[in-house]
Amino acid sequence: MLNFFVNINYCYNYLIDQIPVGLLLYSHIPTALAAIFFGGYILYKVRNLSSITLFIVCLCFATWCFFDLVSWFAFLGSSITMFAWSLLDLIALFMFFFAYYFLYTMITGEDLPLWQKILSFIIILPTTIWTFLGLNLPIYDANLCEAIEDAAITNYPYFIEMLFILASVLLVFIQFIKFKKLKANRRQIVLVGLGVILFLVFFFSSTFLVSILSESSFSLYIYNYEIYGLFGMPLLLGFLVFLVVKYKIFNIKLIGAQALIVSLVILIGSQFLFVEEFSAKILISLTLVVTGLIGINLIISVKREVEQREQIEKQEINLKKTNNQLVIVNQRLKDLDKQKTEFVSFASHQLRSPLTAIKGYASLILEGDYGQVTDDLRKAAQIIFESTKTLAVVVDDYLNVSRIELGQMKYDLTLFDLKLLVKSVIDEHKPNINNAGLELYFNADTNSEYNIKADKEKLKQVIANVIDNSVKYTPKGKIEVDLIHYKDCFRLIVKDTGIGISKEVIPKLFSKFSRATNASKTNIRGTGLGLFIAKEIITANKGKIWVESEGEGKGSQFIIELNTSV
Repeated sequence: MLNFFVNINYCYNYLIDQIPVGLLLYSHIPTALAAIFFGGYILYKVRNLSSITLFIVCLCFATWCFFDLVSWFAFLGSSITMFAWSLLDLIALFMFFFAYYFLYTMITGEDLPLWQKILSFIIILPTTIWTFLGLNLPIYDANLCEAIEDAAITNYPYFIEMLFILASVLLVFIQFIKFKKLKANRRQIVLVGLGVILFLVFFFSSTFLVSILSESSFSLYIYNYEIYGLFGMPLLLGFLVFLVVKYKIFNIKLIGAQALIVSLVILIGSQFLFVEEFSAKILISLTLVVTGLIGINLIISVKREVEQREQIEKQEINLKKTNNQLVIVNQRLKDLDKQKTEFVSFASHQLRSPLTAIKGYASLILEGDYGQVTDDLRKAAQIIFESTKTLAVVVDDYLNVSRIELGQMKYDLTLFDLKLLVKSVIDEHKPNINNAGLELYFNADTNSEYNIKADKEKLKQVIANVIDNSVKYTPKGKIEVDLIHYKDCFRLIVKDTGIGISKEVIPKLFSKFSRATNASKTNIRGTGLGLFIAKEIITANKGKIWVESEGEGKGSQFIIELNTSV
């Protein structure tokens, strides 16, 4: 077959020594086959507008290669050569149009606007008419391999091809700016745009330069460049293969590796068309076998990686679904928690009035405002009074918690002496402390002022809660209250010899409904809300509160740290 092509009456006889027949065949046949294979495989796997237009581009390119190859040889007859030559410009125009069409659908994900289709049809129509009327190649001399052409008709297709190239560049630029915040989309736009534009520029420059410089002193180099200009198609396929593997365009997993291997096999195997030496054929055969084996291993590896990636993607999808469900559930829980808080606030308000009435009437009975009472009645009234007093504290705690959670806790910041506030709280608790048989010590510098700016009433509530805790959880011993200057702040330390706190419980002590494990043995009335409220109040007043203890049975100390007013 090779000898047949070598001995034929090769068109352009004066260039036969400079342009090898093998190179001519190699530039046309393998590239055309690779284009048809790639485009056909994409169309077989995926049926969408992008795959259809890509296949048409590849089909036009292969058709152009076939007719161009026919036009190089005169043995087929002058009429066939002339017919093949006359169709090249029209085929090229359709190829340029569908290349732009493909680029548009790939970048935008939409069909080409109707007005652009109509405009493209209008500007291609003159070349179509000239071709079928035979005006673009009226006379052809097979012996001299020369054609008489009208310059205006000949150059018009090149002008249209330039328009399609400029339109492609403009399209890529506009879409690149449009997706300036999406890096992945911008990279894909650049890659697919660069592939298409390079393919069109290579093809256009090779045919255009041959047309205008065929009679010049550079004709030898120009005809060689026309052959190499066809390798713009492998460039385009290379960009598309990379996009398939990297960004999974067309949603095809293995097409990148498969297309690469098949293209390599085609390019290597096609060398048999123009190699005559036996040693060269052996070398090509070995290269072909090695490439095939490596390619099979590559495809298997890529398949394994794709399967792993798909599994990871499925896990990511499931994780996203779970996260979305968790977000919905979390929002629902927040709504329910808010409703619960609102209900607690409402219920607490409703309980407060009757509790105040019960406590007030019990107090009147104990004071004898309703006349002489028996000992049994006094005992009962005392129980009612104490119980309502305890219940009122619980209701106040729930009200404060609901206000904190709803963001309705208000603070009235004023300037006052912290020492006087602590002393007043201690004086109020002295009867309870004395009744419990405990000793109380208050240490503060009598000559110093402890001025701070905070919510006095709420801070009093916190100090009372901390001292009351020490009284409740100290069966015997003493309670020591120290107020000291510490750097740029004041520290209030309430230290007791009570039941102590284990190291494990301390981090949880300021949470809602949290109590020490041994607290219920000493006092069963605690709600676990007092320290939570205390921490929220101290934090709102730009202070800190924490507890220290060496363990159960070793007492504890609560430290409140507040900034000075200076």
